[in-house]
Amino acid sequence: MSQTRRRWMGPVLIAGALVLPTRSAADLILGPGELVQAGGVDIAVPGYSVPSFVLWDGDALPDLVVGQGGAADPEGKVRVYRNVGASTQPAFTDYFYVQSAGSDLIVPGGG
Repeated sequence: MSQTRRRWMGPVLIAGALVLPTRSAADLILGPGELVQAGGVDIAVPGYSVPSFVLWDGDALPDLVVGQGGAADPEGKVRVYRNVGASTQPAFTDYFYVQSAGSDLIVPGGG
């Protein structure tokens, strides 16, 4: 059985843990994943999330944008993990919340 090449669109959230394929984000062969870490700790977010790589801060490195919230936490927020590594080997430290008018942007959960 041959492996299929696909354009990777971002990480995957499985049971509250963030999982990335083990290859770079450009063109890759989908296979086993690995937990994504920030500051040496596995990234875990409350609730359901659809994380994405985005060019957030203009340094040409893909940063990780992760939503958080759900039944346990009805206030939805958006986390940004700045890439302090390289485009082919991203590395993340801490996150900050996206803000609007000086306060964390809060998106109420929808029913």
